[in-house]
Amino acid sequence: MIMIVANSRDELVDQVLAAGRRLAAAAVALHSAVADKQGLSPVEEKALELLENSGALTPGELSRRCGLAPASITGLINRLEEKGFARRNPHPQDRRRLLVEVRRDRRQGADILLKDYLDSVAELCADYDDTTLRAIVEFTDEVARRQREAADKLAR
Repeated sequence: MIMIVANSRDELVDQVLAAGRRLAAAAVALHSAVADKQGLSPVEEKALELLENSGALTPGELSRRCGLAPASITGLINRLEEKGFARRNPHPQDRRRLLVEVRRDRRQGADILLKDYLDSVAELCADYDDTTLRAIVEFTDEVARRQREAADKLAR
């Protein structure tokens, strides 16, 4: 663990921002390794994770959430289908539209690849009381929301 030494609130905030950058870099490295083990690009892996977390999306919704151009999304969906990780289905309310969904049977490999990591994080959680864990969840979710907001702003 990194020792937290801050003489002021500004120094502590700087350490929070630096820790966030370290976490983001580590997440990129981990997801790149998981993607590689499955024969996926990091963008394909992250798109699948997004679909897992949000449920089926139209190609347009996936495009907006990934920040990729519609033509790029079409190629991405084609590759995910060819590799057997996703499928297009008719939209239940509008047959002219499609929904892209994850093939859960193919995503079990990612769960297996992440098991040791997830077990180690669960073990780390044992070092913190419930109040602290709630604060971590609240802080992390709010940072993620602000990160999505910043990405949306940059994409405009």
